[in-house]
Amino acid sequence: MIEKTLKEAIAYAKSHLGLKDEDAIYFQNFLLHEFGLKEPYQGEIDEKKIAAYSLPDPIVDSLTEDLVSSGMGPGESQRKATYVMGLLSPTPSQVDEKFASLDKESPEKATEYLYDLSIKNDYIAKSKVDKNIHWVAKYDHGDDLEISINLSKPEKNNKDIAKLLSKNVAVTYPKCLLCEENIGFEGTDSHPARENIRFVPLKLNGEDWFMQYSPYVYYSHHCIVFYKKHVPMKISGETLKAFGDFVDQFPHFFIGSNSDLPIVGGSILNHEHFQGGGHLLPLLISKDKETVYTSKKGSKVSILDFYVTSIKIMGSDKDDVLSLGTKVIDKWRHYSDPDNEIISDDSDGNHSTVTPFMRKIDGQYAVYLVLRNNRCSKAYPDGIFHAHPEYHHIKKEGIGLIEAAGLFILPARLKRESAEVEEAVSMDKKDYLAKYPDLVSFEGMIDEMKATHETSEAYINKVCQGILKNVAVYKDDEKGQEGLHKFIKETFHE
Repeated sequence: MIEKTLKEAIAYAKSHLGLKDEDAIYFQNFLLHEFGLKEPYQGEIDEKKIAAYSLPDPIVDSLTEDLVSSGMGPGESQRKATYVMGLLSPTPSQVDEKFASLDKESPEKATEYLYDLSIKNDYIAKSKVDKNIHWVAKYDHGDDLEISINLSKPEKNNKDIAKLLSKNVAVTYPKCLLCEENIGFEGTDSHPARENIRFVPLKLNGEDWFMQYSPYVYYSHHCIVFYKKHVPMKISGETLKAFGDFVDQFPHFFIGSNSDLPIVGGSILNHEHFQGGGHLLPLLISKDKETVYTSKKGSKVSILDFYVTSIKIMGSDKDDVLSLGTKVIDKWRHYSDPDNEIISDDSDGNHSTVTPFMRKIDGQYAVYLVLRNNRCSKAYPDGIFHAHPEYHHIKKEGIGLIEAAGLFILPARLKRESAEVEEAVSMDKKDYLAKYPDLVSFEGMIDEMKATHETSEAYINKVCQGILKNVAVYKDDEKGQEGLHKFIKETFHE
């Protein structure tokens, strides 16, 4: 019954969300009014059991079940449950004060507080995230990659993402999922409820930003840093300045940004934002292939020994590192190399940009710049430097910063399709297509697995490695490396 569940929610908030005893009746009466109840539950509840909950799921699940039983639709019942968790969470100002206080002790304590709160109030649906399938792909040749089949986020289409940059898109409130106005928003059928979101203010490059955690947390402490203004993403030297301020404040986190162009960018291009966190993605621990330039202040520029075309700049002088990184960004933006199919500008606009990252290593600043180009051709209508068509049955979405750095987020459908493929390997083509018609795009995978006797996981590992090689604007061959060295020479030596 809803009365009992609400009483349990109050008890949960006192144990896990910092609700004070003197505020309990106050919020209890708010909830009675919200749900049209005359009085609270008068029976006993197991407060010790509630205090031992590691996640809010028992409370949230009971709330949604009670509301569905009362005749409310599933979507609305979930939004109401979010309302309850948001109401019982610390207010935004209380979170800001607590975060700032802990930050004086250590940045780690502050970021851990916000992370724990985001789990405890169900903004991060931890139990759903934990169901994602994750493994490390190891190779005889090349760096290991991390691969996950994400069961909590829908697959997106590059063309739909590109439309978000159009000025014809209707203005709504909030304008997007990253706007400051999301805090406390009740949600709609097309916009998730955000009463339980909490973020903290930051000052980066002299401007106002906020930090929250991703509700999908692709890795440990996966945070999102978003600009106060709703403006399109733009990679420039100013991006690196903001990065520098961030890693000074949170030296235990890396920070990165999706590129600012469709195909090579992320799923939200219409609001300036970064992503970061406490997990070191494969790119960030890859080795240098060679040092190609050393500045007068001792900063070293190197080519990384990684699948995508990556330049690393590292040094103790922050301004020098940022200046060198800005040189790469500015040069690459309008640099063309037709011999390697790289055209920066044509009648369709600008095609070249970077996917940048930054972190601190033993007190030094390390900037990582992945060179990107989103040009398409008749042979590759979805992108020359994108996953090629032979890989689209596994991954067709844009390769954003997380995947470019070696952590693949694969669509949920692959859980089912991989199992079907494993079964199909022992069947005739006619039979498996009759049973699983959607495996028509997996015929090549099935044929290869029959020939090699490898598992679907091993096959997916090879595909992910192949996709990153597609993404590399300069291939790992003589022609490609000559082109890369020519670009570096023109950037730093002329």
